[in-house]
Amino acid sequence: MFFTTQRVKLVRFLIKINESIFFCKRLKKVFKEIFKNSPLRKVIDVGVNRGQTIKFLHQFSEEIEIIGFEPNKSLFEKVREMKLRNVSLHNYGCSDSEGTLVFNENILDESSTFENVNSNSKWLMKKANILGVKPKNLIKQSYPVKVIQLADFINEHMVEATIDLIKIDVEGHELKVLKGLFYNPLRSRVKFIQVEVHNDDLYEGQIKNEIIDLLEFNNFSIYKEIKHGFGSFSDIIFINNNH
Repeated sequence: MFFTTQRVKLVRFLIKINESIFFCKRLKKVFKEIFKNSPLRKVIDVGVNRGQTIKFLHQFSEEIEIIGFEPNKSLFEKVREMKLRNVSLHNYGCSDSEGTLVFNENILDESSTFENVNSNSKWLMKKANILGVKPKNLIKQSYPVKVIQLADFINEHMVEATIDLIKIDVEGHELKVLKGLFYNPLRSRVKFIQVEVHNDDLYEGQIKNEIIDLLEFNNFSIYKEIKHGFGSFSDIIFINNNH
């Protein structure tokens, strides 16, 4: 167990370095374009994890206010203890309906998910080999978590607000989060939506084209796709065509 823990820490460190060199550098360039004349003020972060996005976004504006959702109990507490400026955190998830879902906490917490993982996935086998465990041992624990529809939260708590950005990174559950966002007409205006999409066979429920189709149906178009420095996945930034 000790060696597995140390291996996970090493992998997480390497991911962090890789992301800062490749992905974050590209994303920063895009954000400077997008928010050149209109600074970031209100952001919703679905899938806070260890607060990476929150820390990244704080460099763009001192006025920024971030609402974050993180279902992982231990990570939620860690981020809350950081006492990050102008951040409101919620220890539950977002989905296509209100209720309770089983959350699968991964030994590499960046991979924790509400989704069922494809047991025949080549990427799953590769990930397990990198971490030095069997695929079935990637899940550390599973437990029920409250989930909401994002549209309900916005319509209740952000009625008059203009939301500059909604970032969604929930390991294969992105499509369901988006369905929960668009099931009810938004009273608030959302300028940009950033969604992580997988091009691999890891998750059973995520299809990239369905995500794009849903956003285009709701009058959003692709502004930029930014590939991560490892794996076969990327973040797509969509712009509201009415913006």
